[in-house]
Amino acid sequence: MLNMLNKFEKENDEMAREEMESNDKDLVDNDISERFRDIDLASADFDTVWSKLTPAEKEEFEQKYVNGKSDLSELSDELLLWKPWWEITTEYNNRKKEVLSSKIIELNEDENDLEYESDDSGGDLADRPLIITDIKNLEDLIKTTPNPAISLNLLNILYAYAYTCRTFNGDIFEHPEESCKVLWDLSPILANNDNLVYESISQAIAASSSLTFQNPIYSQPQEFSYLILDDIVNLLSSTNNVLAALSDLYRLFQQVGSETITKKSARQRKIEQRLFSTEKKIYFYIVYVNYLSQQLGSSFLEALREGIELERQEQLKEIKDYKRDQKTIEMLMKNENKQEINLIQEI
Repeated sequence: MLNMLNKFEKENDEMAREEMESNDKDLVDNDISERFRDIDLASADFDTVWSKLTPAEKEEFEQKYVNGKSDLSELSDELLLWKPWWEITTEYNNRKKEVLSSKIIELNEDENDLEYESDDSGGDLADRPLIITDIKNLEDLIKTTPNPAISLNLLNILYAYAYTCRTFNGDIFEHPEESCKVLWDLSPILANNDNLVYESISQAIAASSSLTFQNPIYSQPQEFSYLILDDIVNLLSSTNNVLAALSDLYRLFQQVGSETITKKSARQRKIEQRLFSTEKKIYFYIVYVNYLSQQLGSSFLEALREGIELERQEQLKEIKDYKRDQKTIEMLMKNENKQEINLIQEI
């Protein structure tokens, strides 16, 4: 009986402690809600948010993310880092190729034309965006054959798409208008009504990457640009990947355009035509990629992918050279400082 009473008392104490902790948490949550009631966190600047924090909250933040680990690994642990769907589809394709190549398949005479088609790249597993279904024939849109060089424009669009997806951690539809702005800022092909045609792969990539260096809003380490090139290589691994990316962009501009029409504000009406123009341009590239895949298979993607691989290797070399030169300069400056200190000591 004593053992039962002791156990009962401990359980009551534990329940009471949990209830107190829960009440304390509710009080903290209510306090935070009250302090930030009149603030729009999506648009508020740092100083406004910082002024609403308690001294204890400020100290906790500084200890964790300012005076703590330089790589912000704690913060990254709290954030769910998005893994691009094109990385997963590429991994899926590579594994499937390895499995099929490791097996000895005996084909009958009537099965000689069977081969592995890498274009169906496990989209369901990777949450790959759905490809739009209403894809017209190219001859229904234009009467003349397009300049083959416009396939290079795809690289510029894919660069902006990959950059925007990573900027918004994979959810470009959470703030669709902001996503459209980033895409316009980074892709001259999407932003302009002019019939731009790039003459080389380097030019198509530089048209976007140079904008990230010029605009401090989009400034990123040089390694980030290398990562975007890696994204383009994976996107070019199959026609379905490219069509899925373009379909994602098409739906984005279509959604923002439909919201503009319903709002009917002066500002929204002003950009309505631009949204419509971009939407139609993206649809043209969907039709064009579909046309090229029917005419050339995946060979046109392979040529673009090889060119991006070369561009990526060149950028990787530049990064290594830059770090090597930076290290050399730091060593020289360190030696000069030592010489100055010795000279001062001698004087």
